[in-house]
Amino acid sequence: MKKARVLVVDDDAFFRTLCSDILTGGGYEVVAAATGAEAVGIVETEPVDVVITDLVMPDLSGLDVLQRTKQHNALIDVIVITGHGSIESAIEALKSGAVDYIRKPLNGVELLHTVAACLEKKALLEENLDIKQSLRLYEVTRVITATLDVNRLYHTSIDALIQMIQADAGVAAFYEADYTKLGIRAAKHIPLGYAEQVVEAVRHRYEAELRDMKNVIVVPLSYLGAEGAEAHLRWSSILIAPIVKGASAAGFLMLFLGAGKRGFGVRDVNNAAFIAEHASEAYDNARRYDEARETAFIDSLTNLYNSKYLDIVLEKEMKRADRLLMPLTVLFIDIDNFKLINDANDHLVGSKVLVEFGKTLLKFVREVDTVIRYGGDEYVVILVDADYDVAFKVAERIRIGIAGTPYLAEDGLNIKITASIGVATYPIHARDKRELLKIADKAMYRAKDLSRNVVYLAPLPEGKGLRVR
Repeated sequence: MKKARVLVVDDDAFFRTLCSDILTGGGYEVVAAATGAEAVGIVETEPVDVVITDLVMPDLSGLDVLQRTKQHNALIDVIVITGHGSIESAIEALKSGAVDYIRKPLNGVELLHTVAACLEKKALLEENLDIKQSLRLYEVTRVITATLDVNRLYHTSIDALIQMIQADAGVAAFYEADYTKLGIRAAKHIPLGYAEQVVEAVRHRYEAELRDMKNVIVVPLSYLGAEGAEAHLRWSSILIAPIVKGASAAGFLMLFLGAGKRGFGVRDVNNAAFIAEHASEAYDNARRYDEARETAFIDSLTNLYNSKYLDIVLEKEMKRADRLLMPLTVLFIDIDNFKLINDANDHLVGSKVLVEFGKTLLKFVREVDTVIRYGGDEYVVILVDADYDVAFKVAERIRIGIAGTPYLAEDGLNIKITASIGVATYPIHARDKRELLKIADKAMYRAKDLSRNVVYLAPLPEGKGLRVR
């Protein structure tokens, strides 16, 4: 009898060796991986029956290994190991498709029992092809419905279809905002440029029907006419499964069979319909999740990002700066004497000024930069790939632009305002995000102390001096 093959994944060499020795002694063939990336490479290129993975690793986490394993082959059982004294992370893994979990320190008897139970279940199910297919379908759809990241969902859905239907290639194509074009969101085993040509041929041929499509259809390539002529040489037919949002199709999952192969069968169409139904649910959930997350980070008055988002984006951009060896600069901006505007008019006028002020800031920064309403009449601008020299010039342009803008001109008020701006650069002034914000904030208050309507660069290290205007 062929030995079952178990993959052990852990960055701890002692644990890998211990776990491997126990499993080898239990009669299993064992392969080990020291990183999540190495484990995924083994799963995608070698036969594996069971994966045992730690949850916390420096590159890909155990959850990532679980998701990538299930995405590649939903019938590979994954057992997670947690050493955190609580089962919350293990429960999250179970919800995402793990078959069981074990806690550290490792108990050899428990490990062997858990692996044996997994393999016994697999052996029983493999005796019946229909049950195996149903389980596989259940597993792939469970992976799909657990996905809240819409970009990952595109790839997960195509992988699920290819697993179940064994097509030669797949594409996820979704409508752009104006619904005049289908954009490629994921492509597997097909060059992107070629996928775009075929999808455009499908869109052109079925333009009148696509938006209202609810059911899976199979299209012989010959139906695509002259636009799909090149496709006839590579593929025999395309299966198209709509992803429905509301009353119409938001996009499509398309599978391709190679030229000369049999067509898609009834089972293929039924499986595709089942997967597409769950993918449609997951797509709706992912979009709602994105909208809710986006709303949580948007200032309701100005429609700029709010202070909750500042912590997230600054950490992300600092990591990016480290990776690309480039600086980033924070501008802390405060409107001068804003209380006088409210006192001289009313709070409604003050609110309108805050909205227009935010729009003024957006005029002077790039799309890659981030403008945030920090609170009240304070704003933060994050300038990526900008050292203090560049940032100081940008800040000066912002200051001049603010001073030269008549606010609420359409309301007949023509309010003039100025602002004080503090400047601090990562990693020159600080390597910690909170410290960087604190330094920029202090620089802004120093600008106010000097005269207001000033850009103040936080003191540079090694006596490089200050820059004030």
